Amino acid sequence: MGSLTFKRINTPVTGYEHALRGKASSIALSGIFLTLAYVLLLPPVYIPVDSVMPVTNTTDLISKYFALIAVAFLGGHLSVAYASPFARRWTVGAPGAVMLGVVATGLLGTLLATNAPRPSPQLLDYAAQPSVRLNTWLVLAYVAYIVFPLIGPAYRDARKNPLRVGRLASGLIAGGFALSLARAFTYPIELGATGDVTYLFMIVSYISTAFVVIGLALFAYARRSRKTETELGSALSID
Repeated sequence: MGSLTFKRINTPVTGYEHALRGKASSIALSGIFLTLAYVLLLPPVYIPVDSVMPVTNTTDLISKYFALIAVAFLGGHLSVAYASPFARRWTVGAPGAVMLGVVATGLLGTLLATNAPRPSPQLLDYAAQPSVRLNTWLVLAYVAYIVFPLIGPAYRDARKNPLRVGRLASGLIAGGFALSLARAFTYPIELGATGDVTYLFMIVSYISTAFVVIGLALFAYARRSRKTETELGSALSID
């Protein structure tokens, strides 16, 4: 599902001021790793896989590692697509690599510090433990770290892209990234929430993911639907 969604959306459109560009492999790998992360959390997959792991709920750790890698690939791809050297440095450059290592180590440490005798996808059965709360926040913080330098470039493209569909796509991506950033910063409030209110915060993450996926899909649609300048009369006529 994820790999199909993210596949081949990056070839530049000749003559346009902006188009997603870069290697197709980066965005395809992002989709593949994201798909693997979600598949591992499905109980029919999670429980048998976790049964052969040396530490209970190692499958959750692997799933989160896959998700982090997917986000890193996506961040690197979009930093090239939006021509932002600053974003590229902080997502997949040396600072990005250090951040990924720190978060990965933190996830391992918090898992080992958790009293979790039974398999539980996303460690939901142990959500009240401080180590699990920190584990969750580390993932949210890494996502926020990756998307923060990309919000500005995406927003600018949403205002300046000559294609209407491009402006909409970048607007959705910028909006999705802003929601991800907001959830990371409001996580302390989320910890104090009770009842159904806690699900509202999770919905924010679902909405932010949907915005980004739809934005990427719109760029794919623009690529598939484009015509030559001769046919259009203008490189900016796909509207």
